[in-house]
Amino acid sequence: MTARVDAIVGEPQRGVLEPTTSAIEDTNTETWAWDRRLRAELLRVRWLTGQGTPPPVGDMVAAWHESVDAFERYGHPYETARSRARFAAVLRASGDVAGARREADLAREVATRLGAGPLLRELDALESAPATATDDPYALTPREQEVLELVARGLSNGQVGAQLFISTKTASVHVSRILAKLGASSRTEAAALARERGLVP
Repeated sequence: MTARVDAIVGEPQRGVLEPTTSAIEDTNTETWAWDRRLRAELLRVRWLTGQGTPPPVGDMVAAWHESVDAFERYGHPYETARSRARFAAVLRASGDVAGARREADLAREVATRLGAGPLLRELDALESAPATATDDPYALTPREQEVLELVARGLSNGQVGAQLFISTKTASVHVSRILAKLGASSRTEAAALARERGLVP
């Protein structure tokens, strides 16, 4: 799976991930819609595989919202519904249960009308999953929790590494993942969010 992801996001495809021109942004073409889907799916693959730093949940919510909007404007009911199903999963992971239910219901309505069995099964699996899955990629690992507690105390990466008997580089990687999972842009913000959410004293 990792090799496939690397192939998708490699140098030949890098242009797909860059901001598109206004000419594409302002049209309702199929190319524009699939461009939005690709962006959202790449974030989803990173999220599901746990490769590298997980994308901030806000980025995934925005990407899948754009995918839904793009296919809806293009006029493709099935792909709109399929995007809604994935959007619902991301909203659920972000804690927006009501929003997830709304998108899932809209997707199910179309899937039922079209007799789209695979999409209906995907929606069934989403609705039967526990609201707080233990394999949530945004949940902190035990080691990340340890690092977060030290970061909240104001320790540098070098000091964190010394405390936990890991290298400074490894500590830095942990901190980067923690910032992404918490949706923080800095160590200070991560510490504040952690206290606000009761993750640290």
